[in-house]
Amino acid sequence: MKNIQKELANIKKGNYAPIYLVLGEERYFIEQIRETIIEEALDEEAMDLNFSSFDMEEDTINDALFEASSFPFFGDQKVVFVQNPYFLTGKKVKNAPNHNIDELEEYIKNPAEFTILVLFAPYEKLDRRKKITKSLEKNAQFIDVSSPYPNEVNRYVKEIIKEKGYQMTDGAFQLFMERTDGQLTKMMHELSKLFLYHVDSKKITKDSIQYLVPKSLEQNVFELNTLVLNNQVEASIEAYHDLLVQKEEPIKIVALLISQFRLLLQVKILKKQGYPQGDIAKVLKVHPYRVKLALQNVQRYDQKLLSEALDYLIDADYKMKTGQIDQELQIELFIMRFAQQSKVYS
Repeated sequence: MKNIQKELANIKKGNYAPIYLVLGEERYFIEQIRETIIEEALDEEAMDLNFSSFDMEEDTINDALFEASSFPFFGDQKVVFVQNPYFLTGKKVKNAPNHNIDELEEYIKNPAEFTILVLFAPYEKLDRRKKITKSLEKNAQFIDVSSPYPNEVNRYVKEIIKEKGYQMTDGAFQLFMERTDGQLTKMMHELSKLFLYHVDSKKITKDSIQYLVPKSLEQNVFELNTLVLNNQVEASIEAYHDLLVQKEEPIKIVALLISQFRLLLQVKILKKQGYPQGDIAKVLKVHPYRVKLALQNVQRYDQKLLSEALDYLIDADYKMKTGQIDQELQIELFIMRFAQQSKVYS
């Protein structure tokens, strides 16, 4: 995160690199970089003429480089964005255009002085065996926009709240984390609404978070899952019926239950093998906050119980998709069956 703030500060000072390589999937930071470069490097009246964006899954790198090499109109600077440069990875894209990578290598050696070329690579990692990747890593200004760890997210968001002159209690912040899944992009989006709502008082409360920050289907199913794990059968069925009233499809709910039980089982296995929380998130390629929540629950449950529950849900999912069983009834049966099985393994 320090790398990002440093580069944003340089851009705002007018210290531009001719080529940037932006690697990672955190949408909030990606948008910050996009907006800052456009706002700082381009004159507003000539923005339409001197800004271009190319998607490498649809456009060729040759088109992007032709634009980058062409002189700007009514201005001193051009900005060219290259989205999804999958050729820097091992990814295969069906029906993608042919790219002349040699031309990109030549441009990297001698970039246009009047153009800022930005490659946005929304990937976890690149294929560093490739010549073009090595060339970019050597010559381009690298910006890491991978998803930060939960403690970094917490610290960053709290700093933003303080800088804007607002206050949020620890309890309110915990609820805010839960409603946004601890994802920075979601948090910053919802924070803008909370700032506007509390523009006079400057004090963000739990009540306003409950009112303004909606629960996603994933969060509702997570709460359902928590009730199931705690063997609260009546409350579980009531929560499930509430989702049906909201027109949520049983097949979507089952898919999310499968995802959550699979995560619990995987976290339990890796924890037994001695993996720390951060490494579990990396191995499973899930958000660290999800792993943190899973670790809070998983110690109480037998591995075989979780495994049998997952098998049951996967079988139910197949039968629901093939029309063999009543979709709405199947989840109720799972809730009751899990409560019975929990007694066996307790």
